Amino acid sequence: MKAATVALVLASPLGTAKVPQILEVLSDEQEIAILEGARNSPSLDAVHQFRLSRTREEEDFADYVEQLLSQPFLRPEIQDHGVQWLRSRIRIQEFQRHEAEAAQIIAEYALKVFLADRANIDFMLAGPRASVRVKVFVVAVSVSLPAAG
Repeated sequence: MKAATVALVLASPLGTAKVPQILEVLSDEQEIAILEGARNSPSLDAVHQFRLSRTREEEDFADYVEQLLSQPFLRPEIQDHGVQWLRSRIRIQEFQRHEAEAAQIIAEYALKVFLADRANIDFMLAGPRASVRVKVFVVAVSVSLPAAG
């Protein structure tokens, strides 16, 4: 059985001893692969562009199905398929919401593991029935100092 993967993208302020903060938690394999592709300089820009593109595609298709279902003389089998797709989409969105909540909980615990030993950038968390691979990406961010005045 393949373990799920959760990626933590942490912001580490340059030139400070502050504790890294979670910028983003990823659990989508495609988004994690995009982030890994930019391993030399991890950036969330490519991930955000991918997410935006995928959202647009999903919304365009949903609009198409809704437009199709609004046709007055639609064959019953096409109508049934459209309704099934809409129900499936609702189930998928609910699953994604639960997955995001679980990933956030895992990320909070994984951050503690990482802070205890900062060499832990790729490790497994395992329970009685499930295991999760955790990958940590640290992004250095510049800190602007407050203006003197």
